[in-house]
Amino acid sequence: MFTNEKRDTHDISFPEEEVKLAKTMVDELQTTMEFFYYLMNHRDKSSLTIILLSADNMKLEHLLPKWKRKTDILFELDKVNNVYVVVCQSTDREGGKQFAEILMSNMKMHGAGASYCVVSDSNKTTFTFQDVIFKMVEKYVSIKEKKQANKVFFTSFDQAGDADIIYHTARS
Repeated sequence: MFTNEKRDTHDISFPEEEVKLAKTMVDELQTTMEFFYYLMNHRDKSSLTIILLSADNMKLEHLLPKWKRKTDILFELDKVNNVYVVVCQSTDREGGKQFAEILMSNMKMHGAGASYCVVSDSNKTTFTFQDVIFKMVEKYVSIKEKKQANKVFFTSFDQAGDADIIYHTARS
């Protein structure tokens, strides 16, 4: 950024990498999310949880396939920055929180550096999947900027304000 740039301090701009992350996430998940939204609209009691996560100093590409269930869908969003999404079918809010806690614990046990995790659940299609993804990316960008590593954040359109920290992996 140029030092003589004149930008409003309340500007809504995001770094290029983060905008590309949002685009990649929408592009990668679009057909899958459309299918799940179809199922949620046509079946009772369908739910899913989406987990966006990254970890420094760890190859998640080798570990996440071992940790996920057969019904979970894994997406690699950014191999260089080690960013992944896990879409968990038939998983409610509590199940999503528990799985995210397990993932964070496993990453810590395998020596991950700074880890970032945002969880969102959906059991209705009131909001578009793009809204859900954009809210998750916005929270992810925020926690990375604030260096709030090794915590799981939960986003929901049912909650007002910032997401709750639901798990903390303290470094000893």
